[in-house]
Amino acid sequence: MADPLTTDPVTDLTRALERLGLAEFLAGFDDDVPDRRRWAAGVGGLDGVLRTTAGFLLLGEPADLDALPAAVAAAVPELVACALAQEQGGRAQLADVALFRSQGLWLLAEPPSPFPVRHYFGADSVALARRGTYRPGDRVLDLCSGPGFQGLLAAQRGASATLVELLPEVSAAARLNARLNGLAGRTEVRTGDLYASLDAGAGPYDRVIANVPFLPTVSPPGREAPHEGGADGFSVGRRVLDGLPAHLAEGGAAFLTALLLESDGELLSAGELRARSAADGYGLTITLTDRMALDADSDLVQTVVSDHLDTDPQADPAALAAEVTGAFARRGARAARLAYLRADRGMADFRIIEPART
Repeated sequence: MADPLTTDPVTDLTRALERLGLAEFLAGFDDDVPDRRRWAAGVGGLDGVLRTTAGFLLLGEPADLDALPAAVAAAVPELVACALAQEQGGRAQLADVALFRSQGLWLLAEPPSPFPVRHYFGADSVALARRGTYRPGDRVLDLCSGPGFQGLLAAQRGASATLVELLPEVSAAARLNARLNGLAGRTEVRTGDLYASLDAGAGPYDRVIANVPFLPTVSPPGREAPHEGGADGFSVGRRVLDGLPAHLAEGGAAFLTALLLESDGELLSAGELRARSAADGYGLTITLTDRMALDADSDLVQTVVSDHLDTDPQADPAALAAEVTGAFARRGARAARLAYLRADRGMADFRIIEPART
């Protein structure tokens, strides 16, 4: 006997995709980071309705609704309502996002791109998720949740999760992702600015997790875009740390991404972070990963320039690059490090880990 469908076309969508073989196709890739180029190479070996569906959901190809599985076509109006797809005359196409799997979760998000994104998902999302530990019954707060990956992963493991996202349209995508995975009953999605979106007295939380925006910005203070991290890339991270004493339970842990500036092998913010952890009563572990150059032609500086040009296309790229590199130089920074922070409430340790590269 066939399994009965639910009454939710979004949940039915993922059930249908698993039966169709899309989950099996995605399991053939050796990591959980989406890559449209690799998907495209693999999709070329598919045929029939699986080929059409994979092209539609993974590669952003337009498709006739009557060429898609009925459950996929039935979910398109839900995607359109969340501005994640467009449909006209019986033909539909996803809008920037892809529907893929990572860590066993189905997720509507934007694959890594050189352009600014709203529904962010990248290699750092997966790396942060691998650092979190969740147990049934935990209360989890996912700040800067984007499409909801961190909080949904916690809910999948039995926690109850509150997801907070600044952009309303991205909050809507997070709610849709909760339904895709049958996790709407264990998640709450709020729209707002970090802790300000919570009810008075909310918490304490066993886990706080935040994949914060860490791209340095040349925008004037107070006018940063939601995906920007301030003058040194850590302004949002500081605000997350500021709220931990009031929201992290005794014995709880917080996990953050960060971009930290470095000079001659020393973190410029090490003293600040050590003082914060001592004053606020948590131990802090900083794990350093990728090192990024800060010269005008470096990927990081050019990404900052490209990001600013997206909102100010009349700006001069060379002048912007000089402004960004000058700002780094004035801070004494010679490189930037992608880092992961773990704060443990009730501990006093402060340590910096730099794993050996193999």
